[in-house]
Parts: sequence; structure tokens; C-alpha cells
Amino acid sequence: MNGMKAQPEVNVSADLLARLADSESRAAELEARLVEAEETLQAIRSGAVDALVVSGPDGDQIFALEGADHAYRMLVEEMQEGTVTLDESGLILYTNRQFASMMRASVETIVGSRINRFFSPGRHSLFSLSLADGENKSKRSELMMVAADGTLVPVSISLNRLETGGIHTDCVVINDLTEQRHYESMVKDGELSRLILDQVAEAIIVIDARGKILRASESAHKLAGRNILLQHFDAALQLWGLDRPVDTSRLFSTALAGSGLRSIEVTLRNPGRPIATLLLSTGPLWSGSRDLLGCVVTLTDISDRKKSEEVLARQAETLERTNSELMQFAYAVSHDLREPTRIIAMCCQLLENKYQGKLDEQADGLINRTVETAHRLETLLDDLLTYTQTAETPHAADVCLDANAVLAQTLNTLDSAITDSGAQIDSDPLPKLRVDEVHLQQLFQNLMTNSLKYRSEEPPRIRVSAQREQDMWKLSVADNGIGIDPQYHQQVFGLFKRLHGNKKYAGSGMGLAICQKIVERYGGRLWVESETGKGSQFFFTLPGEALTEGK
Repeated sequence: MNGMKAQPEVNVSADLLARLADSESRAAELEARLVEAEETLQAIRSGAVDALVVSGPDGDQIFALEGADHAYRMLVEEMQEGTVTLDESGLILYTNRQFASMMRASVETIVGSRINRFFSPGRHSLFSLSLADGENKSKRSELMMVAADGTLVPVSISLNRLETGGIHTDCVVINDLTEQRHYESMVKDGELSRLILDQVAEAIIVIDARGKILRASESAHKLAGRNILLQHFDAALQLWGLDRPVDTSRLFSTALAGSGLRSIEVTLRNPGRPIATLLLSTGPLWSGSRDLLGCVVTLTDISDRKKSEEVLARQAETLERTNSELMQFAYAVSHDLREPTRIIAMCCQLLENKYQGKLDEQADGLINRTVETAHRLETLLDDLLTYTQTAETPHAADVCLDANAVLAQTLNTLDSAITDSGAQIDSDPLPKLRVDEVHLQQLFQNLMTNSLKYRSEEPPRIRVSAQREQDMWKLSVADNGIGIDPQYHQQVFGLFKRLHGNKKYAGSGMGLAICQKIVERYGGRLWVESETGKGSQFFFTLPGEALTEGK
């Protein structure tokens, strides 16, 4: 019985061993097939086998290619343009290395992803419209793509719709336009620079560190009388300063010093060309490492202006000499005639005193008229002498003068006329002025005498005031007199200009002309604001200091 039971156990063990051996054989076969599959996939991915592997949510999908297309695939891989194959949904089935390089990513990370990852939302919508168009025709456009690192890449895209074996695919050829855009920008900037150089009136020249002319405006070529591009600056333009040449060694020495040259006057002495007077300015051109690359030279032709200035200078000199001679003549005449005029006036006065009422009425009238005329002539000569004495070179006094004290002195001099007219005089605090005392007194006296003389039916009211106006003081003398018609506001300051006859208002007509000369002597000006019947206000400016504290 025991022997009968042992035999089945041996049979069971042998069967189990056979099964284990078969399982091991099948496992080895599966392992071999898995290795082969991995090698195949790797070969496909690397391009050794003509097929595509696309990783998707359902696993890897293999798209086989016909053997005859292998050469074309190798050509695509070596193209300078990027190429991408898409399905209808925009899934990237294939890309070459050039497109991966454009997008700063690897081929493995691109294949199986969506093309929209490389577009901004707005640009992707334009690309999607092209994908959605089912027409089998080529489309070309220029767009901006976004690389994996965020860099914007301008590209030209050519899109073609293909159908192979019932499968619709889109083949996209992509050209990187970065270098082209850069070149176009350089060309555009260069063209703009050239147009600007051709339009400017000044001669503008760009030289390198060796003195060779790299750029020159049209005005520079005309100034030199020929095309000076690529010539040495010293040979193209022979410039001279006061006593020595202005050459590239001097230009670069000032450039290295950091100052450059600013509007220095030079002369151009090119052989066979007229000598020209120019204003020269220079500016250094530095590299990022602060190496001197060259200079920009600007030359402004001032030859015509220089000639005009010389003509004006000669005319001014002639005019100044003539004015000086006229002033000397007027001074001599007024000075030399004062004595005989005084004698005539004195003799007429004696005749009037001795024979008044002893001759007939006509003789008395003639004697009176002669006396009045002699006195007016004497006054006129005094005023003319005063005018010539004030017509000197404008200057300011060395010390400041208290205008309040000078006004008080002037009012004391005019006390009789003020009392007789019943005038009321008011004054604001006045500043200290850099003028001679006699000149300020003449100003106050002439202006206030006019206010007293040309009064209306009402008693005169005169107000003197002052206010600061930058580096000058503006003073004014205002009254309530008969006023001046605006059309005569300039005429009243002329020599011997009078708006009224001697019978009603006596005077020589030189008071305001003297005032104007005094004010101009100190670099100021005199003007009037007035209307007929509304009084007058005379303004004049003089140099001075700030208002005295407490005044």
C-alpha cells in the first residue's frame, strides 16, 4: 500500500517542474520582446527607423513611414528652418531639431505637446484660425512665438494641409526672423541717420580713433568741395585756430580729457577753396568699456555772419564817432553861446527897465518880446548843455543813494511852485539806487515840474512809488493832470518836442529827453501810461539795492 501511494507524488512533481520550465521560457521570451520593443521605440525616436512615436493619454502611438521617405526625413532634420507636423487638434506629431532650438527646448519635450504652448493667447487665436480652415492650400504669415524660456521669437510660418492614408495633418515650416529683424532695424536706423545728416545745415563728421571719416553730412562734403568719406580728417579739412592747426591730435586730446571742444572759432584753409570761418564743436564716442572709439565733429559755417558782424562793427564805430562829434559840437555851441545870450538878455532887461513907458506902445511890446525870447534862449541852451552832459556811456554809481532824501531835496527846491498850485505830494518808501545824486534830482525835478505845469482845473495830486523788478527798481511819478493822448506817448521824449504852445505852457521841450538820456545812461528805460483828461504816470527803471528796512 505504501508503494502504491508514492508514485502519484513523483508524477505531480515532474508536472510542476515542467510548468515552471515553460513559464521561465515564456518570461525570457517576453523579456526579449520587451527589450526589442524598447530598442525599436528608441530607434524610432532617434530617427534610425522611419516611424513616429507620439506619447498621449492612451499611451504611445506609432506612425510608420515608408522606407522611400527616409531620405526626405534626413533632409528635414538638416534644414535650417524649423518644421512641425500637427494633427487636426494642434497636437505636435513631429518636430525637427531646428525648431526645438528656436523654442529653447528638446525634441522629446515638444513632441506630444500642443502647439499653442508656443503662442501668446492673442497670437494663438490667429494660428488656430488657419488650422481650422479646411482648404488644402498653403498659407503664410508672420507671427511672434514664445520660446520655453519666455523669449519672444519673430517667425515666418508657412502652413500646408496634407492628407495621407486618410489622416489629415498640418505641416508647418517656421523661419526664425530674429536676425532679419535686427538687420532691418540696423538698415532702418542707418537710413534714418543718413537722411538726418543730409538735411542738417551744419557739417557733421564722424571719425574713428585713427582719424578716418566714417560718416559725413552732405553739408560736410560741400564744405570740403568733394566727397570726404574714408579720408583722414586732417587731409580732408585743414582747420586753423588762432595760431596753430586744429587736427585730430588736438581733438582726441580734449576728448580724452572729457571736455571736448565747444563752439571755438576756426578757419578752413583747404587749397583751391575760399577761406571760411567756422564754429567747431566736438564730442567723444566711448565704448562700453570706456575706450575712445572716435569723435563727432560739428562745423557751423559763420562766414557770412562774420562779414555782417564786421560791417556792423564798422558802422557802429562810424556812428559812435559821429555821435561823439555831434555831442561835442552841441556842447561847444551850448556852452559858448551861453555868455553872449546872457549879455543879450541882460541888455534887453536894462532897456526894459530904463525905457519902459517912455517910448510908444509898440516899442514897449518889442522890448518885452525880446527879453522873453532872450530868457527862453538862455533856458534852451542850459537844457541842451545838460542833455549833452548826460549822453555818456551808461554806467552805475559806485555807491547807493537814498532816493527818499533826494526826493525831499527836490520837493524843497519846488516848494514855491507846490505852494502856489496847492499840490499834494505823496510818496511810498523808496529804495537805495546806484545813481548819481544830480541825475536822480534831475529826474524827480523834471517829472514833477511837468505834473505841476500840465495840471487840470483841480489841485495837483502827485504820488511817487517804487517796486522791485528783478535786478532793477521800477519807480513811477503819477499825477491827475491833463494827460497825454496815446498817439503821442513816444513823441513826448524827443528833442524839442512840445504838444502845447509857449503861451500857455512855457519850456524848451527837452525835459523828458533829458530824463530819458539819464535813465538810459544806467541801463534802464522810461515810458508813460496816460490818456487825455485822466492824468499821467511816468515809469523809469534804475539799478539799486533792496528796500531799506523800516522805510
